[in-house]
Parts: sequence; C-alpha cells; structure tokens
Amino acid sequence: MAQLLNFHLAQINPTVGAVYENAEKILYYYQSAVDSGSDCVIFPELAIVGYPPQDLLLLKHFVAENKKALHQIAEQIGDVPALIGFVDQQDNALYSAAAVLSGGEVQSVVHKSLLPTYDVFDEDRYFRQGKSSAPVTLQIHGTSLQLGVHVCEDLWDNVHDTKVVDNLASAGADIFINLSASPFYSAKWKERVELARKKSEAFHKPFLYCNMVGGQDELVFDGNSFALNANGELINRAPAFEESLVPVVIDAENGEGKRAKFRQISREEEIFRALAFGLREYCRKSGFTSAVLGLSGGVDSSLVAVIAAEALGAENVYGISMPSHYSSDHSLSDAELLAKNLGIHYKVVAIHDTFEAYLEMMKTPFEGMEEDTTEENLQARIRGNILMAYSNKFGHMVLSTGNKTELALGYCTLYGDMTGGLAVISDVNKMDVYGLCRWYNENQGSEIVPESVLTKPPSAELKDNQQDPFDYEVVSPLVEEIIAGHKGIPELIDAGYDEEIVREMVRKIRHAEYKRRQAAPGLKVTRKSFGSGRRMPIVNHFKEEELF
Repeated sequence: MAQLLNFHLAQINPTVGAVYENAEKILYYYQSAVDSGSDCVIFPELAIVGYPPQDLLLLKHFVAENKKALHQIAEQIGDVPALIGFVDQQDNALYSAAAVLSGGEVQSVVHKSLLPTYDVFDEDRYFRQGKSSAPVTLQIHGTSLQLGVHVCEDLWDNVHDTKVVDNLASAGADIFINLSASPFYSAKWKERVELARKKSEAFHKPFLYCNMVGGQDELVFDGNSFALNANGELINRAPAFEESLVPVVIDAENGEGKRAKFRQISREEEIFRALAFGLREYCRKSGFTSAVLGLSGGVDSSLVAVIAAEALGAENVYGISMPSHYSSDHSLSDAELLAKNLGIHYKVVAIHDTFEAYLEMMKTPFEGMEEDTTEENLQARIRGNILMAYSNKFGHMVLSTGNKTELALGYCTLYGDMTGGLAVISDVNKMDVYGLCRWYNENQGSEIVPESVLTKPPSAELKDNQQDPFDYEVVSPLVEEIIAGHKGIPELIDAGYDEEIVREMVRKIRHAEYKRRQAAPGLKVTRKSFGSGRRMPIVNHFKEEELF
C-alpha cells in the first residue's frame, strides 16, 4: 500500500525587521497546516527577518532577536516538523540558513552554500558561504526520509561551479526542498520551474519549492511556490501575489504525485498584477492608505492611475490635473473622463498664474535670454510642489508617473515630474505602457482608459505644439537592449539600429545617470531595472560613442 506524505508549502509575506510579527505569522500558518493533516511544513528563506534585511544584519541585537524568535517558534513546534529560513550566526560569521524544527527543538540547521552577487543581490556583503551539507533525516509515519534541503540560490547553479542539488542527490536525498526568497520579474516563475524540473528528471526525485510573497522597497516577491513529482511534472502551484498554504501529496515509495494543470496568464496580466501588488505592499508597509498623482491626460499617468485604483481602491486615489496655458483641451477632458471611469477623486489646480509669477520673478536674472527648457521645467516643478503639498496636508503617497524609456533618456524633470514616493512604472517601457492600458481595457470589457489617450501623439505640453522627440517603437526596444542587454554601439549597429540614433541614445542614457540616482524607488518587473540592480557611476568619462 502506498505511503502518502502530506507536505505544505507556507507561502507567506513577512515584513523586513518585524521579527516577532513574522514569527506569529509562521506559527499561524504552521498550525493551519497541522490542522489540515500536514506531515511537514515548509517556509521561505529568511522568513523570520524578511528579505532582504540588508544592513540590519550589521546590528548584533537584530541577529540575536532573530535567533531568539527562532527558538520561541521551535518551542511550539510539535511532532510535525517545520523548515524555516532564518539568520544563523557561528562565531563572527552570518549565514542564510534553514532550520529544521521538531519536537520543540531545533533539530538541525542547513547553511546556504551559494551567495548571489549579481543584479539586486549583494549577499556576500553580509553572509558567509555554507559548506556542502548532507541531507536532513526525518521520520514521518515510520518512514525515514532524507530531505535535500537547500536555500534559494543553491538551485541556480548554472552560474556557479558548485552543484548543491547534485551533491545532495549523490548523498542520498529522497526529496529536494528549496526555501527561497526569489524576487519577481516577468516570467521568472517559469525559469524556476525549469531549473527544478531538470534536477527532478535527472535524479528522479520530487522537488518542493517554497518562495516568499510580498513587497519590499523596489522588489516584488511573486510567490508561485510549486511542487514537482519524481518525473518532473508540476503537481501543485501556489497563486501569484498572495499568501497561500499549498498542500503537496507525494508517494514515499516512488515519488509520484498527481499532475495538475494551471491557468496560463498573459505577460501583460502578470506585469499589471505585479505592479498593483507592489504598489499595495509599498504603501501598506510604509503606512500609507491613499495616493495622489498628477493626471495629465497622457498614457503614462493614465496607467499609473489605473494601477493605483486597482491596488488601493478608487476611493483612496486622488488625481490632480494641473493645466497651464499650453495644456490642450483634450488633455483636460481625457484626464477627467479617466477619473470618472475609474471612480477616483479628481481635482483641477491650474498653474498658469503661478507660472507667470515665476517668470516675473526671474525676469531680471534671465533678461536678454531666450526661453528654453528652463521655463518648461519650471512648470513641471510647480506641479511637483503641488503634489507634495497634497501629500503633506492629507497624508497621500505621491506617485510619479514616468516610464522606463523616459527615465533612461533623461526625458523627465528632476524635482518636477520625477517627484514622488514611488515610481510605479519606472521599469515599464513606453510601448509596454500602451500594451498594459489596452490589456486593461480588454480585461475590463470597457474603455476605461479613453481611446484618445492611446492614439494621440505623446506630448509633455510644456510649450506650444510640442511632441515627444522620439519614435518610441524604435527607441523603447533600443533602450532595453542597452540597459538590460548591456549591448554596445557596434553590436546595436550590427543588429540593424540606425547608427545616429544609437549614438544619441547611448549619450542620453549616460548623461541622465545623475537624475536616476535621485529618482523615487521604482518597482522592478524586468530582468534589469534602474535601482539597486544597476550601479553605473554618475561621473563617467567613458565615451563609447567616440570609439567607433
């Protein structure tokens, strides 16, 4: 008769630094799993402290409190074992670790072997590499199981020499278990499944993967925890962007489990959900319940308004239209119609008189000089001040509305339209902005974002007859090649891009670095976003465009 093992993946949303609140959450999900007949409960990497804890790890009492919380949790763990991520300390070294708790005690500890140092990760700043460990032995229903416990990056061995999972298999692991805190980017969950599937198929062992869910600063954690049977088939998967307790039933004799099917979602839906979830998490964990943004009638602010309404509720979103005498009638009507369609608050605060007062004030120092971007940027900065005034007075989070393409090229005003507590779409290129708006309308079955917003030429409307100076269909993918693909001028020209455009875009991206360093944090939804994962010097005299 088959011996069925009941595992549960506890896909939880911890908050960085909230050690005891996280411990309470862990115990709640543990008890829920036990009540559901679980034989073993698995939690994410660093579940006790949240991820990434960054320089909190330099505080000795922080690490000590994390270990204290672990032992308090252990005291309440009965015969059903739990695997929980925490920070271990041995001598003066810190380790990202997985604790195996059972019978009121910490039975064993597994240290993370591979430390990521690419993109947003800098784990070797804090942690020591763990030595390869043997599988953990557990008795479940009289069956002795060898659990191949490992932590997050230990699975991503395609970029490391050490093959942690392979070593665990060689040491006799019956089941692979990965505790993870893997941040989101579009379609990343498929990469995780594929990495695990290769291991599962190679060694004919089940693979259980428990990932964190939630938001932390610029990072979004999508969850998408999953389980594979010994044939590498997907037998269960947690929902994305929400806490979940996922049951997994494995046959102890052959590693079999019933294969399941799951709804596939489009790239646009996945990115939209990530942005809404990331915004909701950022506001909630920062103590904000409402948001304010400038509604220009353009596509970028329209998308941010839609995301904000989805994330916070329409009643908690305030759209402010701030027209000058350069603003077109259709921009005002489009902004008002969008606000009406979404059901968000809408207010018009004209800036013409304020702008004229600025011009009069600067008339003497600017005497004899032609108007240029200085006067254009004054308007953007007046608008930024108005939004910050609303934030200060009413406690709203200010959302900046610039997209990735504009931020890359510096087509944005420092202390103006860049003003904000969160840059919601700063990792969404201009063409994807249009795509997400169209997807949203289709998904709602209604023209929420007015069609005129999606068809009119984009313009900052800071002077007469102004239009954006870029062909976004060309420039947006080019910017992605430069930023995410790390492509240089010769490669881009060889790929078919116009040489003059390539040189201009490379120059603009380099010159705008100082702006991006002062930008609001932005939600990461692609492989390479602006923020902690891209560290270019502000002072940079390497002029690639002059070498070829």
